This record gives sequence, structure tokens and C-alpha cells, in this order.
Amino acid sequence: MSQTAQLLNALKKCLKIKGITYHQLARKLHLSEASVKRLFSNRTFSLKRLEEICALLDLNFYDLAKISLDGENIPSMLTLDQEEVLSEKPKLFVFFFLLLNGREPDSIIKDYKITEKESLKFLFELDKLKLIELYPDNRIRLLTQKNITWRKDGPIASKYDSQIKKEFLNAPFDRAEERLRFEFGKLSDGSQSVILKKIDLLFKEYYELTEIDKTLPLDIIHNTGLMIAFRPWIFSLIESIKK
Repeated sequence: MSQTAQLLNALKKCLKIKGITYHQLARKLHLSEASVKRLFSNRTFSLKRLEEICALLDLNFYDLAKISLDGENIPSMLTLDQEEVLSEKPKLFVFFFLLLNGREPDSIIKDYKITEKESLKFLFELDKLKLIELYPDNRIRLLTQKNITWRKDGPIASKYDSQIKKEFLNAPFDRAEERLRFEFGKLSDGSQSVILKKIDLLFKEYYELTEIDKTLPLDIIHNTGLMIAFRPWIFSLIESIKK
């Protein structure tokens, strides 16, 4: 795929995630909807027009390029050796996690108990592990997708999975921006398939929003967690009196 096609695909993805239709975009740009559709189909964007659309999305050219690169077919699961090293070095793991979430090394040094010397050491380690590519002036390129799938029963999951779930659920979930509900009922095989597809789609949209929003200023974005569980299940109290 050409670089132009990658950029436009990233732009269309951002518009879709933000819920901006071609019709709405046309109104904001003072164009007809047909003109906007031609811009995308013919790939005839001027730099000025591309800058205008990026501004509507709170993005700059660099952000759009990063999102475009993140869409490449790069690994979403680490090797066993990579996971083992990260599990044995908690501070390195946190540093890598912050990089995955769009933080720059200087920003990490400023906000976390990580010195400049440690930061440089971690960058070299992650480069050696082939988790990043390190460039001059401590610029990096991630060699994994942000939404890493950790190995089931692997080193990371074994060390942190139960702790994360326990800490996450240890809250009243009574704030306006929090949700915790539990429902149960009978579903056919077909309905179960529908629910699973909707769950997969929700996670996909969540990851896409985090990719876009991590380009925004740090003071207007928040750390969040999303947990969903679904499985065929019968409450033990009901099962215990079943004939």
C-alpha cells in the first residue's frame, strides 16, 4: 500500500471513530458532500485542505503519520523471551507500557520516578529486545501494536493478571464515568455469536480511540480500563437446587 493510501485510510478511520460523516465534514469545510467524496476517491488533497481536516480532528500531520504507521501489520503478541525480560524488570515494563501509550521519554522522566540515565538504559534495552527502534535524540518507533495480546499463562499474565483484576474491581463504581453491571439470561447459539461480535467490535473501537486520543495534550486525557466478561454460566445457587 502506498504512503498516500495509508495516510488517507488513517484519516478516514479517524473521521469514522469521531463520528464525522462526509456530509458533516463538507459543511465544516464549506464544500459540497460530492466534492469531499471526490477528494477522498481521487486523493487530490492539498496540504492546506489536509491541515484543515486534521485541525477538526485535533491532530497534526505527525499524529496522522503515527496513526498510519500504527495500522501496519506489525506483531501484536511478544515473543516468550520478550515477555520474560519485561516480567523480570517491572520498571522497564512500566517504561515500555508508557511508550505504548504515546508518552515520550522526556515526558516519562518528568512525571515518573525514572532518571534520565535509567531512561537511556531502558531505551537501549527495548531496542535490543526489538520492541522499539531507537533513533538519534532518543526518538523511537514502536515495533509492536499498542493493543498487545499477552500470552495466556505467560510471564506477564502470571505475574500481573490477578493483581490487575483485583485492583480494578476494588471500587464502588458509583461515579458518573464508571460502569459496572451484571446481567444473565438464556441465549441461543446465534445470539451468543452476535454478542461476541459486538464485544470484539467494542474493544476494536476502544483501541482506535486510544490511538487517536493519545496525540492530545496530557491534561485532557485520562487513564482508563475496560473489562468485559462473557461465558455460558449458571449461578451455583440455582445449580445447587436443580433436579
